Amino acid sequence: MSNSTEVLKINKKRLIHLSSWIIFVLYFVVSYMLLWLEHRSKEITIYEPLFGALCITICSYLIFSSLQFYLPRKNQYLKILFICLFLTVMSVFLPLYLINQISDTFSIAHYYKILPYRTIINFLLLFCILIINITWNIQEEYEENKTRKEESERLVREAELYNLRQQLQPHFLFNSLNSIIALIGAKPDMAKKMTFQLSDFLRGTMRKDDKQLISLSDEIKHLELYLEIEKVRFGHRLNTALHYDDEVLQARVPSMIVQPLMENAIKHGLYNVTGDVLIETHIVLENNILTIGISNPFEADQYQNKKGNGFGLTSIHRRLFLIYGRTDLLSISKTETKFIARIKIPQND
Repeated sequence: MSNSTEVLKINKKRLIHLSSWIIFVLYFVVSYMLLWLEHRSKEITIYEPLFGALCITICSYLIFSSLQFYLPRKNQYLKILFICLFLTVMSVFLPLYLINQISDTFSIAHYYKILPYRTIINFLLLFCILIINITWNIQEEYEENKTRKEESERLVREAELYNLRQQLQPHFLFNSLNSIIALIGAKPDMAKKMTFQLSDFLRGTMRKDDKQLISLSDEIKHLELYLEIEKVRFGHRLNTALHYDDEVLQARVPSMIVQPLMENAIKHGLYNVTGDVLIETHIVLENNILTIGISNPFEADQYQNKKGNGFGLTSIHRRLFLIYGRTDLLSISKTETKFIARIKIPQND
């Protein structure tokens, strides 16, 4: 961002210098041609158009340089008009003074004759330059404010994404540690295995970034590691099935977007249902939209006693909004015996 800003400043300076030279040349040529058409004589002094062009160019530079550090506000229109009038007077009478110091044949009467026309032309020219510069600076200020706002919003989004992850991880970590503690006495080998699995899972989590898009195949590998830990916790009661075609494995998804969805399904599926539980995951890719649906069984009379859908679904909804700017990417539905949560991941890359 800073490099592009520097480039714009350099280009602006070049354009200012180029514009000043164009003003100088055009003013000189037009002034000289008008004098030649009026007198039609080869004895025309070059000082009048030369000093006139030089002074109007100096005034233009004063406008360019001053407005780089000062931008008039809406209630300062009179100040803009006063500046323009002051520079107009300067551009009209300074050439007269310089010519009188150099040339003895200069006709002051002729200069006063064309003074009203020269004043109007100089005023209009300087006023246009002033308005163009103010408009340009307002646009630059708008773009800078827009860039700062976007950068600030980006930092806020990243901070909120990080905060969501920090809230999700301790919940899973505490449950796993409690399970390990329970297994240490009765099944030490299984507790050891679960400890290593938890270590691998957390190590993989630390390598991931909240906004980083990874392939679905990597996400599934991470999900399978998570499921291995959960199966140690719940034993034979937890059964899972993943249904997808190989063509979807290259789709891009936010890292660890499926794990909290699966955690929510396990929580409500196993806690509210007696006996073995089958949690199914269906993944399809249609019209550049990757749909991931996870279903878990539930008993309606028990599930209705729950208030809300828990922090897991809320955090997924918020995270999808922060990444994609859409609120329709998470949906839930129910049948008589199943609760289904679906997320949609746009594949626009």
